[in-house]
Amino acid sequence: MIAKKLLLAGMALFAVVSASARPINVSGLITVKDTNEEASGASIIDANTNKLVGVAGEDGRYNITVDSDAELIFRFLGAEEQKEKVKGRHILNVELMPLTTYLTEVAVSAKGGKKATMSVDPTDLDLDGNTLHFKTKVKLPKHMMNADRRLIVQPAIYNVTKNHVSYLKPVVLDGWHYAATQERMYDWDKSLDSLTISQQIRRGSKESDNILYVLDSLYVANPKDDFIGYVISSLEDYNKVLYRDTFEIARGTVNPLRFLNYSVVPQPVKENKYFPTPEVELRDTKGEMNLVFPVGKSKLDLSLGNNSAELNALIAEFNLIHNSPDMSLKSFSINGYASPEGRYETNQALAEERMRSAMETVTSSIDPSLRRNAELTSYASVAPWEQVVVMMRADGLDNEADKVQDILYNLKNNDSRSIQIAKLPFYRSLIVEKYLPRLRRVNYNITTSVYRPLNDEEIADLYNKNPKGLTKYQYYRYYSTKQGEEREKALRQAVETYPDFVVAATDLAEIMINKGENAVPVLEPFFEDRSKWNRLPEATRLDMAIAYMKEMQYAKADEILETLYDNNETHKAKIYAAAQNGRYQDVIQEINEDSPLNEVLLLLATKNNHEAYEKSKGLGNSAVEMYVKAVAANRLNNYEEATVLLNKAFELDPSLRETAKVDGDVLDLLEDNDTNNTDEL
Repeated sequence: MIAKKLLLAGMALFAVVSASARPINVSGLITVKDTNEEASGASIIDANTNKLVGVAGEDGRYNITVDSDAELIFRFLGAEEQKEKVKGRHILNVELMPLTTYLTEVAVSAKGGKKATMSVDPTDLDLDGNTLHFKTKVKLPKHMMNADRRLIVQPAIYNVTKNHVSYLKPVVLDGWHYAATQERMYDWDKSLDSLTISQQIRRGSKESDNILYVLDSLYVANPKDDFIGYVISSLEDYNKVLYRDTFEIARGTVNPLRFLNYSVVPQPVKENKYFPTPEVELRDTKGEMNLVFPVGKSKLDLSLGNNSAELNALIAEFNLIHNSPDMSLKSFSINGYASPEGRYETNQALAEERMRSAMETVTSSIDPSLRRNAELTSYASVAPWEQVVVMMRADGLDNEADKVQDILYNLKNNDSRSIQIAKLPFYRSLIVEKYLPRLRRVNYNITTSVYRPLNDEEIADLYNKNPKGLTKYQYYRYYSTKQGEEREKALRQAVETYPDFVVAATDLAEIMINKGENAVPVLEPFFEDRSKWNRLPEATRLDMAIAYMKEMQYAKADEILETLYDNNETHKAKIYAAAQNGRYQDVIQEINEDSPLNEVLLLLATKNNHEAYEKSKGLGNSAVEMYVKAVAANRLNNYEEATVLLNKAFELDPSLRETAKVDGDVLDLLEDNDTNNTDEL
């Protein structure tokens, strides 16, 4: 009975303890003892789950969410591994112990015959997104350095693909006497020495070797390029160069995240405010009225002839405009022509009076609101006698037309012409009765703005006749009804016609990305001004980022995605762009859970090589997984195993050999393998 009570009490105590454990946020600073170096990129592993849970930022700080009773493992290149129990603490600062470094020494002969040795740590060119990190350590033996010497260490990265050398920030070590002499020589103006900004002054004991740390980075436009890391060194005194050498310390880039397995989906524009809207279209309506005026009178009499019917037909057109919510009157002009018989000036004045009378009659008959913003004009003129000649010839009366033409040719004065033409024998019976009435006419022109979008059939007809004649709205309506090649063709024409058509450009980019094509040139013009990014549609920014990710421009993709809210459509792109741009700490736990392959890749990226190797054993047998297994094995110097795995990867996917040629993780295996094959031949 007592034993049972003790057992129950123990179980209750266990339940209380278990219940007390909870997820908490833990943050802190990781440094290296003695050097006070901030452990940028240090890895944090949950010892209970053996999962990578965080990575320190550039300043050595971290922020993770773990169980309050978790035990954490802190790892950093060049420092001893350290375990710390959380014990419910929210702040946990860690100081790592530095490892003893064993340097490979390169023997050289200095001038004067004295034996000298200088050594440089081999390193990796680690690639975070588009940033290539260069980190190494240089040792200059104590007997090579004295107070009167200067050592210059110039790191450089050679882009083999583009045959271009980039020089990084140099490191300079001056003996104290050399530094003082330099200052005096330049009259204390240090700015005249371009190396001053990189200067360190040796003031310590002559009994210790000189250790210089070279830390720098380089932005690279194309992470697929092949790179070599160099250190160029020069030791000099006041008079001459004592020693010079160049060390190749790295070949290829270390970038396991090139194999991250994820899917991001481009989107079309969905926000209505970006869609083009129908544009105002000007429509012209032309017509002619047969108005009759009393002889010699200017006032319009609606009781004469068909004046009333003619006017009613015109008023009906105005009523149609007035009653249409999509139309407005822009202008109305009326043009009257008088026949040329009699005195010209009298005819001109009479014509003008008649047009004013006609305009007053018309405008008084239409709604004031319709004509409020319209431009109303009238024009009057006397029809020339030449028009009579044209009408006669059209009727086959060439003889009569020739007689009139002779008068016009010989006389230039309009009044003299009228007098002579009136004397022709056929004047009254033909000219007066048949042709002069046809010269007395009134034309009108109505211009309206129509705010009515064309229907799909009208737009398709316009597209077939003249694709470049469509408005943005009409293009949008047209390509929205199409699929496949027809849609893509219309989108390309829309973007070509309107380079600022962001909706069409985004929709075209979506198609291109899904087809595996490079969509960067289509969208990049919209991102030239950083201050305007937030005004662009969400889909435009997402698709631009995805296009950059496809082209391995991770830094640009990450920068653009930072402007987007985290939602279902943007989430995957945001976390994988961040990871490939080196911002592991924000996304590491989620990516770990996506797939076993991704977890191994992040362990490799954060230099947790032992865990990466163990977890890689659980991967499948695809070409990429075999390749990643080879990387993990090679990291632990299991060369034979790594070579076998790498060859299996090449058998499954020969294109991986091209990747291996620039991959610092397996380049040595590839070179050894190629050498062995050559030897066999």
